[in-house]
Amino acid sequence: MKLILSIIILNSLFSFSQENNSFEKLKPEILLQELIRFQSLSCREKDLANYLQTYCKNQGLYTQIFSQNNLNFNFTASLYPLEMGKPNIILQSHLDVVPANDAENWKHNPFDGKIVNDTLFGRGAIDCLGLAVMQINAIMDYINLAKTTDLPYNITFLGVCEEENGGDFGAKYMVENHLKELNPIVVFGEGGSGLTQLVPSKPKQEVFGISVAEKSSLWLKLEVNKKSIGQKINGHSAVPSELYANKRLLKSLIYLMNQKRDVQFSKISRQMFKDLGKMEGGFKGFVIKHINWILFWPFVKKHFREGEIFNVLVQNTFMITSMGTINSDAVNQVGSGAYAILDCRLLPGTDLKKYMRKVQFAVGNKVDVSIISQSPNSIASPTNEFFFKMQKALKEVYPKSISSPILFPASTDNNYFRQYQIPTYGVIPCIFSREALDGIHGVNENIGLKELKKGIETYSKFIEIVLQK
Repeated sequence: MKLILSIIILNSLFSFSQENNSFEKLKPEILLQELIRFQSLSCREKDLANYLQTYCKNQGLYTQIFSQNNLNFNFTASLYPLEMGKPNIILQSHLDVVPANDAENWKHNPFDGKIVNDTLFGRGAIDCLGLAVMQINAIMDYINLAKTTDLPYNITFLGVCEEENGGDFGAKYMVENHLKELNPIVVFGEGGSGLTQLVPSKPKQEVFGISVAEKSSLWLKLEVNKKSIGQKINGHSAVPSELYANKRLLKSLIYLMNQKRDVQFSKISRQMFKDLGKMEGGFKGFVIKHINWILFWPFVKKHFREGEIFNVLVQNTFMITSMGTINSDAVNQVGSGAYAILDCRLLPGTDLKKYMRKVQFAVGNKVDVSIISQSPNSIASPTNEFFFKMQKALKEVYPKSISSPILFPASTDNNYFRQYQIPTYGVIPCIFSREALDGIHGVNENIGLKELKKGIETYSKFIEIVLQK
């Protein structure tokens, strides 16, 4: 153990020789700026991925590219070559970002990576280029150690593409075609983070959620056309028919939105509330610990209504993300059909066939329902030694914090690994304000330089703890 710690200290004191490091090692915030400026929208990540792969290689990591065509570019950067077959601890991030179509509403250009008062603004600052910078810098802390010591594990950064579009060319492609080469024993990706204001009596309490499960995504298309209605549709809007497409679709959507949705307390969500109840203490804590009891439901159900923070943790949800008319180019022309896109998020274990039948029944047989895309609906990962070592790392970097396994209400690439029973956890090890979290996929996405540094420190501490075995 003393030898390992000595080498770690030496690693921090001596830089790599110039002949092995043609790319100067950048400060984390400068590297993040560089990545943000690539504007790496889904299926346009190749330039960024090439740059980052080359950067990692020139710092001394072993890299490997996994690319099938111009649409997908995934790569690994490891302490040891993958072909050595060492058990692999994978730190995973996606390289694509969502568009910033509302750029005029940002304080600063979303693709400049501008730093103002120790805060870096830019699309991807948190989701998920910031996480990639944390993970890569943490792994680089151990390059010299790996060169002089036969470590029990490989530590690998996995950068994948197209997560924001469902991950078909990214994580899904990797697990279906290269899982044996990756040889993962655990995967850490995006998911939970640190928050305050969660414990009513202790608003300053730092609480980290480490996701062990998450909702799956299901994107549906609802369509009404002349064939499904079964009658002629008048072309002029001055002569409306009783069942013209827009009207039929709108009525069906309103009926679907008014359907009662079942509340489901899973094992993970019950554990979350138990942990929060312990933090709160007293009678209020007792209620939170047993929040699923029917006795307490009249007092707590308002917190689970649509739009409230707990709603997404106990219900299958959907949002109408777009609507349109088919074959209509004029304001006085009735289209030949109408469509709506639903973004559904399903709790782990949801029966897809039953859910589809429920949607079809609600909208009626005059509306065609089809699946555009879906992610795996995987079971929760058990909390194992690596989960507890991440908890320990968080506690060392954030001494006043408490961490707990959580159900993550969104969908990420993590479920592609969980479906193969690979323990997979999600955590961005930073304390974020609600304002910072609102910027994800929204306006003014940003990360504090302090938070970026703490994220690197936590992942580095996690690796140190793992290697103490």
